[in-house]
Amino acid sequence: MIETDKTVFEKMVGIWSITQIPQLKMVPHAGKVKFTWAKGPIVEIEFQMFDSLEPLELVTFIESQIEKEHGINTKQFRCDLSGYLVHPFSSQRSG
Repeated sequence: MIETDKTVFEKMVGIWSITQIPQLKMVPHAGKVKFTWAKGPIVEIEFQMFDSLEPLELVTFIESQIEKEHGINTKQFRCDLSGYLVHPFSSQRSG
């Protein structure tokens, strides 16, 4: 269960905050990470690669794999982040 590893869970929360790919799931197994979605498998990568990439990098990679395998424009699944500030720790907008 990814919920038992705080770092992995936080990374997945970051991914789910960026995209709403239908039924996007991640399953770690035997040193690898397997991503699936509503239409089936997406990609399997080494855990080390998963661990080294930021959520946005992983989303971009996952999207490219879906586009390659299914011909679907995955940008339609991106969450609208326009209300967020550039600096995530800024508490107030200026102006």
